[in-house]
Amino acid sequence: MVKQIESLGRGLRVLGILEGGGAYSLTDLAQRTELPKSTLLRMLETLRTGGFARRRRTDGHWQASLSRFNGGDPRSDILADTVAPVLDELCGKIAWPSDVGIYDKGGIRVLESSRRLSPFVVNRDVVARHIHVLPSAMGRAILAWSSPARLDEILAELSHNSARPESMARDRAAVQTLIDETRARGYATRQLGYFVTAPSEAKVMAMAVPVMVFGEPIAAINVVWIGTAMSEEDFARLHLSRLRDAASSIAVKMGDGTR
Repeated sequence: MVKQIESLGRGLRVLGILEGGGAYSLTDLAQRTELPKSTLLRMLETLRTGGFARRRRTDGHWQASLSRFNGGDPRSDILADTVAPVLDELCGKIAWPSDVGIYDKGGIRVLESSRRLSPFVVNRDVVARHIHVLPSAMGRAILAWSSPARLDEILAELSHNSARPESMARDRAAVQTLIDETRARGYATRQLGYFVTAPSEAKVMAMAVPVMVFGEPIAAINVVWIGTAMSEEDFARLHLSRLRDAASSIAVKMGDGTR
């Protein structure tokens, strides 16, 4: 029998956990792997150097390199590193938290979030999940401002999704109505009453705008708040311009000087 390299096997096990999705603290990974934190940290730094893992700026959690998702788009990791300071600055101005997400294989993958920095506790575990496209503000923002070809591609993918929240994808007329309403409003909103794991999430409201780079939404940025705290109209009046400024700042940093 060929002798196995135990350290390589442990490293691959760590990588497998990361590529399963989500973001993990060093303590989380130590519990899952039963490896010493010092050993884990060396493995993670090796994976990071090799382009297989990244450490989020907002909370220090580890996740798989984003370029290994999203069709292998190398801009994903650059985008995640770019948006973190923009989210920090936006949260400092409005206090309510924000996320930046990309479309990835039938869902919205959160790249970065300011939820752990915000004084308001709003679904802080959302960054570890894939989010549905059609009921979410970020998903709707990406759909509404996508080119016709990109929209067709996304809807075709969603049409094969058995999840009930994505069933509208098979009704092109209903999707077009949603897109028209979103573009007329100038921002996307979260479907009222939508929740993923807990009914308390239904109290959360969100608005989002696309991050446009050379005419295509490479991501969306949202801001979330508790609906009982403020109406959508008042929230938009107070904070929409700052949200749009944040989206423009990210676009410029990603190389689109036309924003």
